[in-house]
Amino acid sequence: MRGRHSRLSPFGLMLGAVITLAVPAALPGQALAQANTCRWANDNECDEARYGGTGACESGTDANDCRTEAAAWQRLMDAVPADIRAQLGDDTCRWGNDGECDDIRFGGTGACTPGTDASDCRAMAIGGDDSCRWANDGECDEPGIGTGVCLSGSDATDCAGLAVMRNRSNQCATAFNNVCEEPGSGQGTCRAYTDTADCIGRDRPVTMRDHYFGHDDRIMVDVTQMPWRAMGLLRMDESSCTATLIGPRLLATAAHCLQTDDGQVRKVMEFRAGASGDDDQGRAHVVRTVIAPDYDPASAPPDGGNGNDWALLELDRDLGLEVGFIRPHVFDKSDLEQIMAGDYLVSQAGYSWDTGAYPSGHMDCQILRAYRDGSMIHTCDTTRGDSGSPILHRMADGEWRLIAVDSQFFDPQPPFPQMSSSHLAVDTRSFAQALRDAGALD
Repeated sequence: MRGRHSRLSPFGLMLGAVITLAVPAALPGQALAQANTCRWANDNECDEARYGGTGACESGTDANDCRTEAAAWQRLMDAVPADIRAQLGDDTCRWGNDGECDDIRFGGTGACTPGTDASDCRAMAIGGDDSCRWANDGECDEPGIGTGVCLSGSDATDCAGLAVMRNRSNQCATAFNNVCEEPGSGQGTCRAYTDTADCIGRDRPVTMRDHYFGHDDRIMVDVTQMPWRAMGLLRMDESSCTATLIGPRLLATAAHCLQTDDGQVRKVMEFRAGASGDDDQGRAHVVRTVIAPDYDPASAPPDGGNGNDWALLELDRDLGLEVGFIRPHVFDKSDLEQIMAGDYLVSQAGYSWDTGAYPSGHMDCQILRAYRDGSMIHTCDTTRGDSGSPILHRMADGEWRLIAVDSQFFDPQPPFPQMSSSHLAVDTRSFAQALRDAGALD
């Protein structure tokens, strides 16, 4: 789901004895104490990210399962020219061994000090290779531009068509204004790689994980105007999502934003209505959370129960009376007929990962299908960070109404089977009773 990291295979066998494993010598500064203390140790799958595993286990806690990968890792490091290996340094960055290169000298994100993210940057430092176990399978698996199951630069052939998008974003305040403003172009008012749509165009490969159906149609929305001033940034202790005011003190968002993989409810720090950069239209705190009682983080087949990814939050004051709120609307028969005919248009906006604190939106996208379980697929250009964002329909009288909250990426569905995934949202049919109980429905 967008903005979440989940273990694909949650069942592992924990043996009672802790078995140590001798491994090759470490890079300078890299501690490689080995044990089998991870909850998924000894399940015959390597789960340490430093060896290209799933990342579900911390370094040094899945020794037996990673024995083969550790030996292969050392052979790869030994093949790096001595001068490049010296520049790689060690793995002391706090984001070391997360699978993504963060050393800017090698094309990384820049989140790590140069010389402190060696293992993650090995492949990119030598210009890329196909050392990942999933290389040459026809799908890009590198972080940021693919599924993320391969280390940066280790799925070079599959990712060749997407490499231009690596570490690019639209986080400049003037993104989507059709003027390239990165250094060396235009006024140079944007930082490098932060004005992507304006500087390299809006066409996107259909196989891109954060995909836009081949074309990025987003715009920056005006948060001083309705309906977007009622949409805002929901900040948790370790993450953030998008939420929407649907009553004086009631918010709607996605359940997965608020629940951890082990079933715990995240602590919500603050809701900022109409947040844009450091500014917003108003703030409030959450005092009560209602998560769909049947919510399950695992995806089901189409029409198989994906409509439970919703949550309602109560604020500590009537912020909706100050900035405005958007009333929910539940599909009736005529709505469903319009959807079936392909005539039902919606608009969406949220805090996409690549726009950061600046909200982006897609106007006049389409609902492709509404399933009986209360979920639906749509063509709005949503990506990670848009979880919980509002999908709105403008009624005949001109009023904007909330008809769904954005949920997750899903398996490709017609009429876009060529896409890497489809876009799933949860519509208000799923939580109509909860909305009635909260007094949010007519």
